[in-house]
Amino acid sequence: MILNSLKSGLSQIRARKRFVMVFYLANLFFGLLMMWPLRGIMKGFIGNSTMGEKLGGALDMDFLLEFFKQNSQVVSAFSALMLIVPLANWLFTLFLSGGAFAVFAGNEKYSPAFFWGNAVKYFGRFCRLVLWSLPVFAILFCLQFIETGLLRLIFGADPYQNITYWEGWIKVGLRAISFLLCGMILDYARIHAVLTDERKMLISLIHGIKFSFGHFLQTFGLALLILIVGAIALTIYNPIADSLAAPNALVVFVLFILQQVYMIFRMTIRLTSYASQLELYRQLATAPATITSTGEQLMEDFVPAT
Repeated sequence: MILNSLKSGLSQIRARKRFVMVFYLANLFFGLLMMWPLRGIMKGFIGNSTMGEKLGGALDMDFLLEFFKQNSQVVSAFSALMLIVPLANWLFTLFLSGGAFAVFAGNEKYSPAFFWGNAVKYFGRFCRLVLWSLPVFAILFCLQFIETGLLRLIFGADPYQNITYWEGWIKVGLRAISFLLCGMILDYARIHAVLTDERKMLISLIHGIKFSFGHFLQTFGLALLILIVGAIALTIYNPIADSLAAPNALVVFVLFILQQVYMIFRMTIRLTSYASQLELYRQLATAPATITSTGEQLMEDFVPAT
């Protein structure tokens, strides 16, 4: 069932390649918005430094320390930019997700009017859904402290060094799982909101929690599989990008192309996740309503799946 949902999601993305470009261009815009001021600062800094050749390849801590030392006055301003731009990017992605879920739910081809109309329609609801989900995320995030308490109960306040080492890795794993679970619940809550045209986001959130944990092996398995695919892609990408360290125009151009290919792949994975989760929802949950090409939803009573 998980693999079938993933295959269905991939086939839907192949039929709607414009989706990928819309999400990619939005990501590129916010990336440029953040990097353009940094480019000006970096250009002035490299003019007074012999470390410009270290811009290619892996991050060099000597370069980073010298850059902060020589540009301490702009660090605070750039720090604010690093907070605002990713937040704006995340909100815009949330906005786009309304159009994406509506198109997948209605099995529609990409139509600007239908896509952007539904993006506007669901953005306010999705923002309220995110606010409702904050307590859920806080509870999931705090699960790591249960592990800390158990270790302190078993090994005392001063455990052995190897216990402390593995405790750190367990915490990292629990944090990652908490983010994965919260994202999974949020996705299925959005699916419920789109399929039923639900306006009360607390109801969609509760439904998302029930569905996610009621079919935990399938929902978590699909989310984990998509996460693993993304991690493998990152593992392949990083060594290749780090190896392109020669300071010449051709290598910089090749690195730029490689980065854009990787970003397009990431957007493809994100949209595949949306389509696959909706297909899994349809297989496991009750019969969903459909969406017409005019953007109006046909409200139907849910009946138990047979």
